[in-house]
Amino acid sequence: MRKPLKIALWGLGTVLVLLLALVLLGPGIYGWTVAPKHRFGDKPLPDAPDYTLRANWAAWPDDASPAEGRPDGVPSTPQDTRLADAFFLHPTTYGGKEHWVQPMDDEDARLGTDVGSISRQASTFNGCCRVYAPRFRQSNIMGYQQEEIDRIMDVGYQDVRAAFRHFIGEIDPDSPIVLGSHSQGTFQMVRLIMEEIDGTPLMDRLVAAYAIGHQLPGALIEDGFQDIKVCGSPTQTSCLITWDAHEEDRTPSPWSNRDDQKNWNGTDYSGFAPSQNICVNPITWTTDSRPSAKADHLGALEAWTKGTPLDASLGELVAGTVSVYCEQGERSNWLFVNADRDPKLKTEGWWSLFVRNLHGSDYDLFWANIRQNAEDRTRAFIEARQDLSN
Repeated sequence: MRKPLKIALWGLGTVLVLLLALVLLGPGIYGWTVAPKHRFGDKPLPDAPDYTLRANWAAWPDDASPAEGRPDGVPSTPQDTRLADAFFLHPTTYGGKEHWVQPMDDEDARLGTDVGSISRQASTFNGCCRVYAPRFRQSNIMGYQQEEIDRIMDVGYQDVRAAFRHFIGEIDPDSPIVLGSHSQGTFQMVRLIMEEIDGTPLMDRLVAAYAIGHQLPGALIEDGFQDIKVCGSPTQTSCLITWDAHEEDRTPSPWSNRDDQKNWNGTDYSGFAPSQNICVNPITWTTDSRPSAKADHLGALEAWTKGTPLDASLGELVAGTVSVYCEQGERSNWLFVNADRDPKLKTEGWWSLFVRNLHGSDYDLFWANIRQNAEDRTRAFIEARQDLSN
């Protein structure tokens, strides 16, 4: 074999090995680079937020709130005409390594929360609802992997609970309530529902919980909640909605397709016995495996970049291009997203070769459908309550 050909083959083999190592070891390498270098408890905790201060709310029903963002052509709904109040918990936006949980004055985390989550996720509820979203001492992403997970996550939960109680005291005592969350926010939302809403008088005010982007097992409904069921139709109320978006044409990675998902089970965060994950289709709003029609896709947000200004428009909605269905695997139940959607809704560049889990697009892909459904469910809730009072 000629020497140049040998060199080329060796080079190609080296590249393939490196790419395979990146896929298999990438999450572990990433975790090592972002985790704090001290054990939890070795440093004093950042101060707890005071929720009487507007600064400790990422969203509050006023004109300055990033939750008031809208795509081009979507009209504003005046605050006083909205039919309900929404409480939203944001995903992980803290990347600092000085602490295991976010200090309230971390400007990078505050901006990442406002631009990357509140303006693009919580804003889906600004048609039906006056939107509230607390800042809280969220965990560094590697908190999930620590032996001290219960202690780390309990810090954030104490903040979330305090914020929710402040929210309940702030809104009208008869106002319907919509809950929304993503990723770490959903991780905390499960416990909040279990301890503060399920089986309490607040159930009579719950429109629905959009607890998205953290694999939730069916056992949560059977063994964790008393009254809350999975939403199985577009206007069912007092129920839970969840999904985890994934590329239809790519096999789920073992890193994100595990049975031992951490969830609050009423005692700790060790989760439940393995069971099929819950999936509600965010276009048909059913739990079966029938693909939705592209024509029913009302609109998605295009991808954003980290440098996007907070006051920037959410851009034009991209509609009629997404079709999804619930996988119905034995344990997993991904929301599979069609590969032939508009290129504007797909990752670009070489990194697109590795994208499988669409975790970062759980809200973006279905922004207009979620908005419409939240309004529809709220109206259905109010109509049902009026029927009961007649």
